[in-house]
Amino acid sequence: MVLAEDVAARKMVKERVRRKDRKNEFGKNPGKYRNKLIAIGIVTGIVASIAYIVYDLDTKPSNNAAASIDGIECNTNEFSTLHIHAHLDVFVNGKPVGVPARIGIVDNTCLYWTHTHDESGMIHIESPKSRDFTLGQFIDVWKSTLGFPVSGAVPKIFINGKTASTGLNDTNIHTHDEIVLAYGNEPLLIPPSYQFPAGE
Repeated sequence: MVLAEDVAARKMVKERVRRKDRKNEFGKNPGKYRNKLIAIGIVTGIVASIAYIVYDLDTKPSNNAAASIDGIECNTNEFSTLHIHAHLDVFVNGKPVGVPARIGIVDNTCLYWTHTHDESGMIHIESPKSRDFTLGQFIDVWKSTLGFPVSGAVPKIFINGKTASTGLNDTNIHTHDEIVLAYGNEPLLIPPSYQFPAGE
């Protein structure tokens, strides 16, 4: 007659043999082996997630620090897909009005795709997209970031010394354009061109 104690002892011996076989098969405790695989999987997942986030931030212009203006974003970095420079002169009743530095640059946190760096009047367009930019968009960025010096008046527009037949929102900005906005009386001389620095 088999006693319950003998059955329990045999089961225990079988379990020890099974564990020993599994230990020999894996070279270590199978529970620890499984835990190491899980840990490696978690670390791999974290590294892949960080790599994706860094790649996403580098390739997408989605790091906005200020609201878009006329479809133009304010990003923490400059782009070079479209990189052009034009020059702007503004006159009010024949007298020059300075184009300020840092139009489109918000508190050192971001810059719009169209902006100025200094008081030279040079407009920088540095965009992640190859597209048209208008004079009206630049003026709207100016109004939103620094306040435009003229209100309620419609300017006469001159491009490279010639009168433009378009309005602000229909006048595209092209590489090395000399743009003149004349509010009220025109100046005696409309600048026909601008000497851009070498490499600009």
